[in-house]
Amino acid sequence: MNGSGWLVALLLLLLVGGGVAFWIRGEGTPPVVEMAEVLLVGQNGLETPIDLSDPGSGLRSLRIAAGPADAETVLLEESYPGNLLSGGMRKTHGVVVALAGPLLEKLSNQSTLRITARDWSWRGFFSGNETALEIPVTVDLEPPRVQVSSGLTYVKQGGAGSVNYSVSEAVAADGVQVGEQRYRGHPVPGGTGERIALFAIPTDAPADVVPRVFAEDQAGNTATARWPVVVKPRVMPEGNVTLGASFLENVVPRLTRVTAGADLKAAFHKVNTELRAANEATIRERLVDTASTPYFDGALEQLANSQVTSRFAERRTYFVDGDPVSKATHFGFDLASTAAAPITAAEAGRIVHAGELGIYGNCVLIDHGLGLGTLYGHLSRIDAQVGDEVAQGSTLGLSGATGLAGGDHLHFAVLVGETYVDPLEWWDPKWVKTHVSPRLAPQTP
Repeated sequence: MNGSGWLVALLLLLLVGGGVAFWIRGEGTPPVVEMAEVLLVGQNGLETPIDLSDPGSGLRSLRIAAGPADAETVLLEESYPGNLLSGGMRKTHGVVVALAGPLLEKLSNQSTLRITARDWSWRGFFSGNETALEIPVTVDLEPPRVQVSSGLTYVKQGGAGSVNYSVSEAVAADGVQVGEQRYRGHPVPGGTGERIALFAIPTDAPADVVPRVFAEDQAGNTATARWPVVVKPRVMPEGNVTLGASFLENVVPRLTRVTAGADLKAAFHKVNTELRAANEATIRERLVDTASTPYFDGALEQLANSQVTSRFAERRTYFVDGDPVSKATHFGFDLASTAAAPITAAEAGRIVHAGELGIYGNCVLIDHGLGLGTLYGHLSRIDAQVGDEVAQGSTLGLSGATGLAGGDHLHFAVLVGETYVDPLEWWDPKWVKTHVSPRLAPQTP
């Protein structure tokens, strides 16, 4: 081949190679930007995550600006490592855009977030492929208005109460806040915008705790309102429980794995702490989806012909051979009757759990609506199924000694939201008539 031939071949080779290189490095797929399609920002601001990826030539740059195009505020500008020959990183996570502080005052009620991402492609005269997004941003800095219509309310530590109120708009969450605990609000049956919330004062709440009605809108703006509440203190009883050898040998092994020669005192402590905590979490999970209308219309019924053999919120210390081995608070009442006594529903409701539940053995949980729930533990037999709607007095099963029980009895407990409360209140028709029932009826102007 003469010189001109070699030259032609070289030119062809360069042309083909350049074409292949441009075909590879000049790919036309723009970066992928993943984030919320619309943004709603409240007084507390908003941090929104953004995920970027570009499997072709890799990510090159990102620019984010907010506000009108002629007076925008640049929130973020960054470049990613790479070059036109080798490209760059294919994916990045953890990009967070903050819409907060003075920026919120610059943004109008309806604004726009503009996002521009480029890659290392040779397209566009080596400027790369571009993805440009405009995300609508709604800025809402006005909290909802809350008006409480209930008057002076008396509630005991470890007890329950109720309140009526109204909010000025549809909200994401509302109810009563006691310390860090929230109790959900619900519509008053037959009312026109009125709300009701059952709430509790936990036994460990400080003496000066102040319940407040709260409302939180879709943008996260929160408003609160107080009303006159008198919290009466309660002296928490203390009790000592001695565990015999037969209890440890017969009861503990059925609740946790133990091997021959194992330390049964340590095993009991594990059951009484770790398993108890897991069971309590399950109880809250089962009762969280409470009905927004009440199944109940009066007081709860105590198990017929039963005697209370324990005290509510008793702080128990467990002893073995004179040594303290564990502690727990006993929330609820132990009710003694005849062996294998029929266990009945304290009020109408819906079964949300019917089966084994650790320390409570065979256990039934009933949702009575508005956050009110009851627990029936240690049953020898269950005659109810999840989803059943039961009437007051319906048979749920038979009493027994399953779970962490040394003899045949019923462990009965009442919860408002996630808080155990004194069953004596809810067994008292006069207390229910004065503290709850008036709040369930629409209030007349």
